Amino acid sequence: MKKQIFSNSVASEPFVGYNSSKPLEEFDLIQKLAEINKGIVMPYLNESYVDIVEVEPHDFNSDDPLGESKIWAEKNLVGIYTSHECTLNKFKYKITKKSIKKYLSAKAINKSENLPIHLSVLKVLPDIIENSIEVEIHADYTKVDSVRSVENPINENVLIHRFYGAISFFSKIYSVKTTIYEFRDTTPNKPYTFEVIKIELFDESNSSILTANDPNSLGGLTINTANLLQNVEKSYDKGKFLLEESKKDEEFYNRVIFWH
Repeated sequence: MKKQIFSNSVASEPFVGYNSSKPLEEFDLIQKLAEINKGIVMPYLNESYVDIVEVEPHDFNSDDPLGESKIWAEKNLVGIYTSHECTLNKFKYKITKKSIKKYLSAKAINKSENLPIHLSVLKVLPDIIENSIEVEIHADYTKVDSVRSVENPINENVLIHRFYGAISFFSKIYSVKTTIYEFRDTTPNKPYTFEVIKIELFDESNSSILTANDPNSLGGLTINTANLLQNVEKSYDKGKFLLEESKKDEEFYNRVIFWH
């Protein structure tokens, strides 16, 4: 049954508080495992796929597109969302004005392919998260001398979840890497925050894109996650690649982490 779940556009059961009778104990266990292993890679990434989100060019046409996009986002994106990654899993997250400021910072924009695509993704960010796949969980390493490292202390109140999604923009396929923070001290609304980390052009091949008539398709185009994650390393374990580590972690994942 789990293998069937993972073959859809989701690789795990994220945000432990939604899936456990003892969420704080499980949070602490996963955090410790993530710290020891320099991150936990989700299993079955090689067999999974994600739906491609069609993204239209943004319509911020003033002399100040950043200012215009900020006003639009604060009016239209701020709020609490529920993401249904597949029929058996869901999680809540919260977009705040502070989050939007982060998305529109020079640091965030510079990690994207360009400003037009960054602002276009902003307009449909919840749709992209809805159709993204979780690939990795790691600890929140604090900065020492402006650098995050596995040698540094961790923030014990946070777990970091890395997601990847795919978009089509002007008929080209891009990957979208998103970071979502899970907090140990949960509230009824589960206030998760997130930021768009990077949008990277990846190799578009006929073998990796499934048509709408494919039995795995949910009505639109999909992309194999194995193609999406080619040559992508773990966040804090350089030289180790997500797809290779995913195969190694399948048995470990089933035995230790999400046993319920």
